[in-house]
Amino acid sequence: MTEGHAVNFNVLGPLAVQADGIAVNPGSARQRAVLSALLLTPGQPVTAEQLSEAVWPRNPPSDVMANLHSYVSNLRRILEPNRPPRGRDTVLRRESNGYLLAVNADCIDATLFERLLHDGRRLLRAGLHQKAGRALGSALALWRGTAYPEVSDYALGAQAAARFEELRLLALESLWEAKLSEARDFSVAAAELPALTLRFPTRERFSWLLMKALYWSGRRADAIDAYHRTRRTLAEEYGVDPGAELQELFGSILRGDPIAGCA
Repeated sequence: MTEGHAVNFNVLGPLAVQADGIAVNPGSARQRAVLSALLLTPGQPVTAEQLSEAVWPRNPPSDVMANLHSYVSNLRRILEPNRPPRGRDTVLRRESNGYLLAVNADCIDATLFERLLHDGRRLLRAGLHQKAGRALGSALALWRGTAYPEVSDYALGAQAAARFEELRLLALESLWEAKLSEARDFSVAAAELPALTLRFPTRERFSWLLMKALYWSGRRADAIDAYHRTRRTLAEEYGVDPGAELQELFGSILRGDPIAGCA
């Protein structure tokens, strides 16, 4: 980046750019797609063919290169507003094998999310539930919508969006594990977790968490019902039984065994 000019990129939702903490308009929808495609692999060259596919998944125009050059020039002015007219491009560079966005990965919310998720799960495994909850809550607070929506029709963009959605659900599950491990009154979790099991009925971990919260709240029959709902959904959707972990928890609840914490 230009010295003294910090730029941050938010891709966990509609693309947003801030320069020195002030929102910057990244331009038209296609220009935003160019920047989003470059942000999929920061620090790595992206070929003109890949950018074309990201911007025009179907029916590219005959003057693709002229359009791409225009979008790149506009983005350079946004990302390096203080660069001298004939100065060397240092942020969005033309390499022999494509265009390269040379930004610190920490400037991208997706990278920060992954680091916070990693830290949160490490703290969770260490039994530091309160610290884990803070890290995981901070990670989830970065989300504003589907990741990389500007390139949702581009194969690499769709793959990245699916990957980050899976990580978001993992963060949400881990956050509830931390909350449940810290809880003294499990009735709050028992009241809030059903919404997640309804929204993601085939995510066994949410059912596992709900069953524990209900059981610890003294609602053994409701915990058993929660298991059977998940079992029926898995059978109807995928033709499979619940996994070993959920079945083991169900057996413990049926027997009335004491059940340890989540982490």
